[in-house]
Order: sequence, then C-alpha cells, then structure tokens
Amino acid sequence: MNKIIIVVHILLVCVSLIGCDNNSNLNPSNDKTNNPNNVINEGSTDYQGVILEINESSVTVGTDNVDSEASYPAFEVFVDNQTKIVGIINDFSKLKVNQKVEILVKGKWNNNPNNKMIASKIIVSNK
Repeated sequence: MNKIIIVVHILLVCVSLIGCDNNSNLNPSNDKTNNPNNVINEGSTDYQGVILEINESSVTVGTDNVDSEASYPAFEVFVDNQTKIVGIINDFSKLKVNQKVEILVKGKWNNNPNNKMIASKIIVSNK
C-alpha cells in the first residue's frame, strides 16, 4: 500500500512539473494555447528579448527579465545576406549585447535542434 502511495505522489509531481512553462514573454507568437504544434507563425515577431551573445553569423537572444533563481531559454538565430536589420541600428556589425530586439525568422521552425533558424528581419530598439 505504501508503494502505491509513493508511486502516485511521484506521478503527481511529474505531471505538475510538465505543466510548468518558462517561455512567458520571450516568444509570444509561439504561445502553445494558440499553437499546439509549437510552430512559429511566419510573418509575426517570432522572438523578442535582448541579445545575449553575438557570433560571426548569429545572435543568441534571451529574456531580459532575469530572476537569479530561474532559468530562461535562449535561442540562436543565424543571419545571412538577405537578413534586414532595421531600427536604431541597420548593420549586423553594429549590434551589441543587451540591445533589445524583435526577430522574424524565415519559413517555419518546429523546435528541431538540427534546423537553423535564419532571421529574415531583426528590429533593434532602445532598451
């Protein structure tokens, strides 16, 4: 009887943890309630947040609402020669860490880690 109670408690904890979601404002267009397959909608802002890291051909974007005891997702988005950069900056080389951005990606992306997300537009604004 005690083993059954322990198993039920473990299952309840697992189910409650699965229901937790830390993607609150990083990607509102990817809201699971309106998008059950978790596919990014083309033509809308796919990512909003701040630049965490800049690489040769990509930027890593995350949230600026930082709670020291929580973890937040970060997304690497690649740029190519067709990526438009608009707003207070219009050149990839002028992007800086901690700048606020909104990113639209090309096509659709379905959380497959082997797919590279390529930005069609990066909108840079004041923080």
